[in-house]
Amino acid sequence: MYAGIDTHQNTNHVGVINEVGKKLGDREFPTTMAGYRDLLAFVLSFGTILAVGIEGTASYGAGITAYLRTHNVLVKEVIRPNRQTRRGGKSDPIDSYAAAKTVAADADELPIPKLLGGAIDGIRVLLKTRTTALKSRTAAITQIIHFLTTAPAEVREKYAGIKDTDLHATLARSRPPADDLLGIALRRLARRIEFLTTEIDDAYDQLAALTKEVAPA
Repeated sequence: MYAGIDTHQNTNHVGVINEVGKKLGDREFPTTMAGYRDLLAFVLSFGTILAVGIEGTASYGAGITAYLRTHNVLVKEVIRPNRQTRRGGKSDPIDSYAAAKTVAADADELPIPKLLGGAIDGIRVLLKTRTTALKSRTAAITQIIHFLTTAPAEVREKYAGIKDTDLHATLARSRPPADDLLGIALRRLARRIEFLTTEIDDAYDQLAALTKEVAPA
């Protein structure tokens, strides 16, 4: 028999069909380890699993996908059906049965989900977090430039001629009085830049090590 899973943040809804497409049963389970175990037990109660079609294997379905694969279940990725094709009724059972029917009809053609975890997945998440850190640092640098451009003359003259990292270091070490809101804002931005720079450099070192591990050449 075949199963299909409609995935959500907190629940997975599974529908089971036999080899000729007859609906055998469906049920909703929480996205917890206990929920994963109960879902698999529910599916196995109908017989031998030929394949399971899952929506969102790289997002909400990542957990159940990994769990089923560790139990030697063939998992295939299916595309969420068009909501406009429904004719009423609760959507989760409809989607789960649709996923089951899709994998039953096209199991050989459907892609096998990428296995998350390990060095390759580490590279993926590090690249994303480093990218957001770079964007945040650029925004902070731009804000400092803007604030100094529109600052009173005495503030502009104080920091004139100090460039880039030296400027940020100087601002980060500054001790503006409590009523100097511009000075406080500049110091906060400079400290943010220093923090993000450390984060970016650390991510680069980790990425270099992981890349060497995955692709030594």
